[in-house]
Amino acid sequence: MKKKDWLILMLVSVAAVAARVAQCRSGFDEAGLPVGGTLLRAALPGILLLAAVYFALAARALPAKRAARGLAESFRFPENKLAVASVIAGAFLVFAGGAMSLLGRGTLRVPLLSLLGAVGAGCVLYVAFALYRGSAVQGIALLVPVCALVAYLVFLYRAEASNPVLAEIYVMILAVCILTVNALQLAAFAFRDGAPRLWLPVGAIALVLALAAAAELRSMASVLLFLGCGAVEFGFLAAADFQK
Repeated sequence: MKKKDWLILMLVSVAAVAARVAQCRSGFDEAGLPVGGTLLRAALPGILLLAAVYFALAARALPAKRAARGLAESFRFPENKLAVASVIAGAFLVFAGGAMSLLGRGTLRVPLLSLLGAVGAGCVLYVAFALYRGSAVQGIALLVPVCALVAYLVFLYRAEASNPVLAEIYVMILAVCILTVNALQLAAFAFRDGAPRLWLPVGAIALVLALAAAAELRSMASVLLFLGCGAVEFGFLAAADFQK
């Protein structure tokens, strides 16, 4: 991304986190219902909408859907130690989130999710190190995080299905949805079927939503999981190179 795009992404991320923190602190009454007024309710959706429009327009110059370039040609890790460090840190944060969940520090106490998260994080580490060394990447490894995110989404939705307050749960659920979509788009590059024009704006919004979901401070496991996913997104965004 260009420098101005990184600046916009940073400002949007800070604004989204601030908006969600403000809403969590003063946007609900003692019964957990949204308080009157539209500013706190509309702030985060407005920020996300403007960011989505901006990054979609910024990505217009990128190659169209189904670019023939592979994963190594699209994400330059050997020249970018910051990207490698970010992905590695993100994977270990996901590991830690799974461990916290097993210790009862998570809202979803499902051992299967912790196991899937650990395997998915391991696959992300494998991909990052392989790209850094210039080795071939087995595309199936990038499908494992997709499966883990889908499973997390299913369990999360079932756990929150009885919650009538949409404003309380939509950020977390939307974050997992966007992270899943972008993980699937990332996996497509390993099969030379990636779409840079779609992946970049979705990745930017996935990063913003992951940080906003972490800012809810629901549990230690949730915070670590979303921070980890955000760090992984940042790493791949930093390594992305779609120039022809």
